[in-house]
Amino acid sequence: MAVAQWVVTGVGETTDTSGRIPFWVITYQVPESVADDGTVTYYLPKAALEHRVAEYGLDSVEEALEIALYEPVLGPHQAAGELEMLTPALLSPQEARAQVDQQIAICKEKYGVVVTAAPAPPDARMSRATSAAPDPLRVIREQTRIDLIRTAALRVELDRIRVIHRTEEARRG
Repeated sequence: MAVAQWVVTGVGETTDTSGRIPFWVITYQVPESVADDGTVTYYLPKAALEHRVAEYGLDSVEEALEIALYEPVLGPHQAAGELEMLTPALLSPQEARAQVDQQIAICKEKYGVVVTAAPAPPDARMSRATSAAPDPLRVIREQTRIDLIRTAALRVELDRIRVIHRTEEARRG
């Protein structure tokens, strides 16, 4: 059985009901076995990409986006107990990165592969520059900046959480 393709077909923007928390709205075209209407919409807080950089010890928006794009694919399988829940706040960045990389690899083999919308076929009357479909993720790539100071502060907070967790485990054990 071929693994399902989750095709990113669009990206929009919205906020929460208070209007204070901005989100990316990522739309996937999926097989009907995943969603009856063939569509999954994922609301990703814009700050989440910076958090992924801190949690997993990443260096770029691209790496954080790769992880974020797989979250809606992984989620149902984690909830069903087929995959472990990700615990980046309790692991070192290297361990957390290994955990998420392993889950994405399993996901690509068994559950689904995330791809962007396929480029439009070239038309002889169109120039090469205008013949490809636009990258739906372009807006995220262009508008997301990783603030190194905020990321460092997030990493310090994650380190604090890890120390508390290890201390509590040592007391219990």
